[in-house]
Amino acid sequence: MFIDLYNLVCYNNRQQISQRHIIKMKNKKAIKIFSIILCLCLTAALFSGCGSKNKAIDFIYPFSADVKSYDPQVASTSDEFLIIENTFEGLIRMDDNGKITSGMADSWNVSDDGLTYTFTLKKGMKWNIDTETDDKGEFKDSRLKMLGRVFDPEITANDFVFALRRAAQPETECPLFSSIACIKNAVSVHNGKMSSDKLGVKAVNNYQLEITLASADDSFMQTLTTAVAMPCNEEFFNATKGRYGLSTEYTLFNGQFYLSQILESSYLLKRNDKYTGPSAAKATELTLKITSGEDSAKLADNISSGYYDAAFISGSESDKIKQSSGVTYTSYNDTVWGFAFNTSTLLFQNDKMRKAFCLGLTRLDNTGKQYLTDATNIIPSSCTIGGKKAVDLIGNNVPKQDSAKSVELWKEGLKSISNTDFTVDILTTKTMQNYVKRMLQGVQSGIGNITENSDKEKITLTFKITAVDDSELDSKFADGDYDIAFRSYKATSSTAGAFLTTFEKSSVTALDSEKLKSYISKAESATSTKDAASYTKSAQYEIVGKYYIYPMLYETSYYAAAKGVSGIQFHAGTGRVSFVNATRE
Repeated sequence: MFIDLYNLVCYNNRQQISQRHIIKMKNKKAIKIFSIILCLCLTAALFSGCGSKNKAIDFIYPFSADVKSYDPQVASTSDEFLIIENTFEGLIRMDDNGKITSGMADSWNVSDDGLTYTFTLKKGMKWNIDTETDDKGEFKDSRLKMLGRVFDPEITANDFVFALRRAAQPETECPLFSSIACIKNAVSVHNGKMSSDKLGVKAVNNYQLEITLASADDSFMQTLTTAVAMPCNEEFFNATKGRYGLSTEYTLFNGQFYLSQILESSYLLKRNDKYTGPSAAKATELTLKITSGEDSAKLADNISSGYYDAAFISGSESDKIKQSSGVTYTSYNDTVWGFAFNTSTLLFQNDKMRKAFCLGLTRLDNTGKQYLTDATNIIPSSCTIGGKKAVDLIGNNVPKQDSAKSVELWKEGLKSISNTDFTVDILTTKTMQNYVKRMLQGVQSGIGNITENSDKEKITLTFKITAVDDSELDSKFADGDYDIAFRSYKATSSTAGAFLTTFEKSSVTALDSEKLKSYISKAESATSTKDAASYTKSAQYEIVGKYYIYPMLYETSYYAAAKGVSGIQFHAGTGRVSFVNATRE
């Protein structure tokens, strides 16, 4: 009886007990005896179990399972950054107040000119690999079986040298390269003009790392807390033969958690008992619940009910969490909505037609919602250049509306098109459908009233708005099944350069990706914030100024934590969420 009652008292409040046994006493004496035993059990549980620092704490967090790799140097999606944030640890960490604290490094020093960073690593820090053998002398860990030899699991300065060299190498195609472009020779290595051993990173010895920058960067310490600077063991990497990070069998973790299981409906992270650093996890498990097909309304409801411990909430669902008692939330802007043109269509391969459409749109000075505001450029306000807000440095770069010019350009564009009957399918989400209708009012009252071309032929122009779910919109956009798409672009990195890099591989076929890449590269290698901002502005022009994508709205989103949950660390605009210090009342 003691064990059953003890478990009942300490049973995790996240689990549901479907049936409770009712103990029936036949007489007052039995009831009295039971009451005494119950009190003793409750007292014992209070002091020996439930009050223990070692009690189990588990969290449930929703994510879309957009995961192709666990390799920090190639991670690009929010879900990949989420896993890496909790399963890897770099030289340093950032605490809840934005202060740099110790990670794998015990101490560090920055030279007076801000160009040389020296880190001293802790001794005895290890990868999560079991080096023990069974009774037959065979390795217990399948990763050692792959290596086929004894492996030293200690983490050294060489692991960080190899990781940063990989991030700089062009073949890695590291999405976060722009954030380390300030390292000496990084741009030349990335462009293939130098070998990676010329990168300004070296291991002075096993426990001392030296990084030399080409130009001072006030945000470099923050960069070292991100995925791009997580360690990578060269011996293990080579043993995977190109499969590093593709599964847990080909990945080494060194963080507070490790990826234990991948199930049909969830990913399970467990506390890493081999972690001996300064920031051990308080939680024992983190369940990443796959929410494919689950609408945003249910997501907000599940935060309010406490089913989920935390989640990103869209602006359209923000009222629910604001009204929910005990739910805490942080607002941020990492999303921009804009019209993207399919340049393979007859109508919009013509730059005059794209420009005419954009200049004729009605801007929404008042959307009626606090979370939707007018966009001044395509870069969200969460993105930075040299540690400063990019939108403040480059200013308003969206061409202003001009209805007269819109009509003039449309008429001019019609001269090179033989068709006279046009139906334009505008694809968007259900939450944005009414806003798109309002934006089209100016277009319809302008170019929509043009009834004939220069040859006096009758012209018909019909706009058809198709509202679909977010996932269907993404699918149709990727397949090119649209004329115009009003869609969102979300930043998964804090730097403007990394955000703009996502457009290099966009489905906008006419976009000069090489020219865009060139401007981004120049911005990354710029020695001053002013020059970096200038090149970033030029990169943005290749997208917006040529009317491939025309931004209209910024969306404020929210990061919410359920009642009683605290210590979850959220990094705006990056997808990074750390559960290392997370706990629950």
